[in-house]
Amino acid sequence: MRFRFRLETLLRVRKRMEEVAEMEFSAALSRQKAIEEELKKNIRALRKEKMELRKKMEDGIMSADFNFRCQLIAQMEQKCKALDKRLKQARLDVAQARGQLHQRHMDTELVSGLKERDLKRYLREVDAKLQKELDDLVSLGRAKRLRDRNR
Repeated sequence: MRFRFRLETLLRVRKRMEEVAEMEFSAALSRQKAIEEELKKNIRALRKEKMELRKKMEDGIMSADFNFRCQLIAQMEQKCKALDKRLKQARLDVAQARGQLHQRHMDTELVSGLKERDLKRYLREVDAKLQKELDDLVSLGRAKRLRDRNR
C-alpha cells in the first residue's frame, strides 16, 4: 500500500499560488527599481540644468533663454514630483506583494506540515503492521519448535 496524501491537490494549488506570488513580488520590485532609476536620472538632469542656468546668469543671459530654461526646470520638477508619487505607490505595491507572498508561503507550509504529519502516521502504521507480521512469524516458529519438541 502506497502513501497517498488526501490534500495533495490542495498542496499543489498552494505551491502554484506561492510561485505566482513570488513572480508578482519580483515584478513589483523590478517596477520599483525602474522608477527609482528614472527618478535618479531626472534629478541628475534637473541639477545639471539648474547649474547651467546659474552659470549663464552669472555670465549674462537673454530673457527669452532665461524664461525657456525656467519653464524647462519647472517641467522637470513636475516630472520628478510625478515620479516620486509613482515611487511611493510602487513601494506600497511591493509591500503588499511581500505580504501576499508571506501569506502564500505560510499557507503552503501549513499544508506541507499536514502532509508530513500524515506521512509519519502512515509510516507508524506500516511499521506496526510489519512488527505484527514479524511477531506472528516468530510466534509460529516458536509454536512449531515447541510442537516438534513435544513429539
